[in-house]
Amino acid sequence: MDLSERKRKILQAVIDEYIGTAEPVGSRVISKNSQLRLSSATIRNEMADLEEMGYLIQPHTSAGRIPSDEGYRFYVNSLMERYQMGMEAVMELQKAFQMRITRLDQIIRYAGRIASALTDYTTIVTSPERKLSKIRKIDFVPISSDKTMLIVVTDFVKSQVMSIKLSEDECGVFAEIMNKSLSGLTADELTAEAMEKIQTSLSKKISLPENALEDVMRFVFEAITSDEETEIYVSNAKSLLKYPEYSDINKAGEMFSLLENKDRLRRALLSDGDGGILAKIGSENEEELLKDCSLVTVNYSMGPRRGGKIGVIGPKRMNYAKVFASLDVISGEIDKILRYYTENE
Repeated sequence: MDLSERKRKILQAVIDEYIGTAEPVGSRVISKNSQLRLSSATIRNEMADLEEMGYLIQPHTSAGRIPSDEGYRFYVNSLMERYQMGMEAVMELQKAFQMRITRLDQIIRYAGRIASALTDYTTIVTSPERKLSKIRKIDFVPISSDKTMLIVVTDFVKSQVMSIKLSEDECGVFAEIMNKSLSGLTADELTAEAMEKIQTSLSKKISLPENALEDVMRFVFEAITSDEETEIYVSNAKSLLKYPEYSDINKAGEMFSLLENKDRLRRALLSDGDGGILAKIGSENEEELLKDCSLVTVNYSMGPRRGGKIGVIGPKRMNYAKVFASLDVISGEIDKILRYYTENE
């Protein structure tokens, strides 16, 4: 629905005021604090129209008005002014990302902490999608007379103790053959043909118990396709307690439980679009506990490959302009680092 220029300015003024105060906004506040140069009566009438149109809500008869989900959506899509990050902040951000971090999980964790520091909201960062993980290295370590530890390194490290009797020399041979055959492969490339080649090479060098290779290959496959591979890191969860929306101890406790539940967070982070910054406002979130919140996400990439997401969770009255600007800069810096990371992996 199209809004007149006057209604647009009043709606923007109401939302800007509510973002800062968390208190219902009355017409007198808008007439005093804005440059609209309109009487309280005129503003009151326009606010009543905006309420009737679904952009504002009056929580109590005697109170002012607050934005509805539809009002926030119109604000984000059409009214929000571009937030200019100061050059000092941008330079500090770039300097922070110049740290020599070589492990992917450390880079991702660090990005989440920076996003939280810039926005002062809770942030969520996901690791790259599991199907894109590659085998970097496989190793075998004898730990007893009849047990060997299998170690699989992708962007993360997974290990499992297996009931296979191998000497130190045999472990070295086994690892060499596995790495020669599997290094750099994704889950989709772990074919029966690859396993047959490994079996042929192993039969010439060492003797394995029956089904031992099948057990090893099963763990290798699980290591690069398990849910744990798509890791989720949460930063600054306690920031929720700063906002009056979470002053209720039970509501805050439910939110903390959600932030500890990786499966629910994964579902919450799912989106229909892959381009740019996406905001899910209130009822637009499928997760019930986020219907009183806003979730703003942006994708990051790993060179030509798809990476993961950076997300910010906060009250619906969050400072959208600042969040959008912060995520835009952070995702750009992560893309640069991970492009170098993938080119040199």
